[in-house]
Amino acid sequence: MGAWGFLPFENDDALDWMDELDGGDTDFVRRAVTAVGDGYVEAPEGSVAVAAAEVIAASQGTPAGNLPENVADWVTAHGRGITAEDVELALEAVQRVAGEESELAELWDDADEPEWRESVDDLSERLRAALR
Repeated sequence: MGAWGFLPFENDDALDWMDELDGGDTDFVRRAVTAVGDGYVEAPEGSVAVAAAEVIAASQGTPAGNLPENVADWVTAHGRGITAEDVELALEAVQRVAGEESELAELWDDADEPEWRESVDDLSERLRAALR
């Protein structure tokens, strides 16, 4: 899976996406959360969607801990362009990635790493708080 930790930015797919974030706008982030679609969610798309959802949460003032520098810079430059609709899309994406039709959830469950699920639940709660 190319992951060394359970947090959103601790895997190869999220890091590759973050490399492109510097030149991306709000549509770039929006595409990442909508890419999970309605079918089975593959691990790479799930990892990127969770990272993008974390960017969206940070843009709404509900970040988790220390953000990578380029993410914090992006939030400062573009975060005001994130809307409540984007937050809803991010929440839906995170729920799909944590659901039964998700390779990423299967991999983390098989690894018996409850911290991943706890981090995803925390992200969902922070996104919900941003909608209030």
